Amino acid sequence: MGRGLSRVAAVAANTFRETVRERVLYNLVFFAILMTASGLLLGQLSIRQDEKILIDIGLGAIDLFGTLIAVFIGVGLVSKEIERRSLYPLLAKPLSRGELFLGKFAGLVFTLLVNVAVMMAGLYATLAATGRGVEPRLLAAAYATLLGLVLVVAIAMLFSTVTSSVLASVLSVGVVVAGRFSDVVRHMGEVLPGAPRWLSEVLYAVIPNFQNFDFKDRVAYGDPVPASVLAWVTVYAAAYVTVVLAVGLASFQSRDFQ
Repeated sequence: MGRGLSRVAAVAANTFRETVRERVLYNLVFFAILMTASGLLLGQLSIRQDEKILIDIGLGAIDLFGTLIAVFIGVGLVSKEIERRSLYPLLAKPLSRGELFLGKFAGLVFTLLVNVAVMMAGLYATLAATGRGVEPRLLAAAYATLLGLVLVVAIAMLFSTVTSSVLASVLSVGVVVAGRFSDVVRHMGEVLPGAPRWLSEVLYAVIPNFQNFDFKDRVAYGDPVPASVLAWVTVYAAAYVTVVLAVGLASFQSRDFQ
């Protein structure tokens, strides 16, 4: 058990180093910080809504670019290594497929944690530079966003075990978009009259509701985020992540790499 955890940690550390070297990661972080800083200009152009605009743009940038990182790097963690055949030397080592899969997942989650922290620091710096107070409630929104990003990583890695990197990216983005518009999915029959009702109900039940992780409006308007709400969101994310990882791990372990 101890050796297994150490191997998972070693894979996670190596994954973190690899993702940090990715140019796309630096570009996304740069644009996220740039978008947060642009809130300073927009805030000066508004009336009484400057702080709300700053928070909306900052948290929106963290969510958007974090999702892009989670999808495109998450997909590449498995599928690209399979396509490049760089996975075979790793599996030849005393390392199980489960340890490799979970280690890569943990490494990217840590990468996202670091990036969310950096972006939040940029948002707080922007608020402080404009004379606004530091709002602790922003941390609640950042925490919920991070939970959603962890789920996105799990989904991306699941699809990467069953199809190509391009298709896995498309499917991952599709699930995220559908999850952000879960109400539309639930009432799909009204948009597509020919769609059977059972299909919309099944999709609504299976696809995670990413709206549960969106606290931007609540925080921007100064509404409190109770600990009970954060606890429920944590349980919701943990349940989905566990199921998705279990399915992805089973698919990865059963796949024939010959």
